[in-house]
This record gives sequence, C-alpha cells and structure tokens, in this order.
Amino acid sequence: MRIEQRKSRRNSRRENVETFSRYVVRFDGCWNVDVLEQRVRDSGLATVAFIDPAMFRDHAKVTAMCHDFRVRGLRVLWSATLDTVPTGGLLKAMRLAGCQRVEMTLDPDEAVEGLFWARHYGFDIQIRNVDGASYLTEKISYTVAEREAIADRLAGLHAAQFDLAVAYLGARRYADVMLPLGKAMTLGFPLNSLCLNLLACLSAAKQYPDQVAGLLAQAGNGCPHPVIFRNRALLKSWLESGGDLQGVCLELELAESASVFYTR
Repeated sequence: MRIEQRKSRRNSRRENVETFSRYVVRFDGCWNVDVLEQRVRDSGLATVAFIDPAMFRDHAKVTAMCHDFRVRGLRVLWSATLDTVPTGGLLKAMRLAGCQRVEMTLDPDEAVEGLFWARHYGFDIQIRNVDGASYLTEKISYTVAEREAIADRLAGLHAAQFDLAVAYLGARRYADVMLPLGKAMTLGFPLNSLCLNLLACLSAAKQYPDQVAGLLAQAGNGCPHPVIFRNRALLKSWLESGGDLQGVCLELELAESASVFYTR
C-alpha cells in the first residue's frame, strides 16, 4: 500500500484556514500495514481513506489485515471503497479495526445485503448502483436506540462509544453524554478535537460560554476537524451580536459522527 496526502481546499468563509489534511491509500497488491503503522507512529496519522476497491475483493486478506490493525494497536479511523458485496463478518472486522465509512458500488440484490450489514455495525454509508446512480437520496441516519445497540454490539470500540455520545447530545439527553464519551476517550479515540468539540457543544447547551471558548481554543491545536473552525466563527458572531447579554442561546455545530474522510 502507498499513502498519499491531499489537502482540502481553502474556504474564504472560514477565514482562509487550511482546515484538514486527508490521507489516501493506493493499493499496490500488498495488504501489509507496515507503511501505515510507521506513518501513525511517526506523524500521528489519525484518519485515512482506502480508495481502491480492488484491495477489498479478497475478503480473507482484508479480514487478516483488520486483525493485524488490532494486534498492532493502530488507533486510526478509515474509510473503504468496495465493489463486491460485503459479508457481516467482513464488515464487523473492518469496523473493529477502525473503519467508519464504506462507499459501496453494488447491484440491487447485493445492495440490500450490503446496506443491512453496514447499518448493523453503524457505518457511515454511501451506496450506488453499478451505473453510478445513488440508491439513497438522503444521508443515512441512526436513532439513539440504534446507536445504543451498536455500542453494546461493539462495546470495546471507541468510535461506537463516541457516536453514541453524539447521538445523546443530538437528542438533548445531556446527562447521558459523558459516560460513552469517557469510554471513547479511555479506549483511545484518536480525534481529540472532536471530543473537545462535543464537550464544547455540551457546555453551550448548558449556557457556559467561557467553557465553550476554552474548549474550542484547545481543540484548535494541531490539525483539528473543520467543525472547530465553524464553531469558533459561530461563537465569535454570537459574542459580537451580544447574544450573551441578550440571553440568546449559543448553538454550535455538532459533528454527526467520526467520519471525516476524503471522498472522491
């Protein structure tokens, strides 16, 4: 495998800030993860996209690669592009190894099975027909109950716990947020900026703007998720409009999941 870096375009509405770096993996016929492990250890790589579907056609080798991820303790979130129908066992292995998003190109019969297993394990999903037409017109979403079931199903997976914490906050179940978030952080969830953003959103909901400012400032260190820049702009606008003096609630953007990957 070969790892390449691609940077997101600058967006003038976000003060010309380079918001996030995305890494992609090109398949060269090798499933060995030595190169990826070295990049994770040396530069703290936290997200990567496997963009060649050929890499995922041999399910046995992919499953072995996923097992290798876990043996080596690689805490990296990734996405995968598939053009063969995945089994439940394959998708479970991929999810436990850190895969968050699957982009699948399948015929209608295969799409039903692929969608079932992808939802069963809580992936962010994009699914298309072999002619390129999308089967779904809206983003697939999960209920709180579904996120709870997935977190129980994959109890030792940091990303499943993080997604549950996001679901609780989105449902305004503020008292329930900290338990799964704490589990996610203890289990080694690799995107600290998203954890801090979640805490900032919780502080905003409880009307603690000083805590929001501190958390977003801390989250801005390093190479944060783009949502940090958007929320810092929202906080600035809210303060400049006198929202804190007028009793207007501060509403921040909650990242829906940990899926932050390069998409072709």
